[in-house]
Amino acid sequence: MTLWFENRFGEVKPIAHCENKDDVYRSINEFIKQANARKAKGSNPFKSYYMRSWEQDGKTWYDVGSHVEFFYTTEK
Repeated sequence: MTLWFENRFGEVKPIAHCENKDDVYRSINEFIKQANARKAKGSNPFKSYYMRSWEQDGKTWYDVGSHVEFFYTTEK
């Protein structure tokens, strides 16, 4: 399955190909880690305190607590 990231502007990009949900969780955490590493020195890193998922519109959505940015998977 393909893991996608949708930013606050509605822009979507594929970030990983995953075999199962464990791969999805690892890939999301790695994406957050890399995004935090690119932030300006002294800025607050994003910290996900939870991860929840649900199915909608043929996708599995993953909420990590940002309120405006999401991850989702598709089978293709």
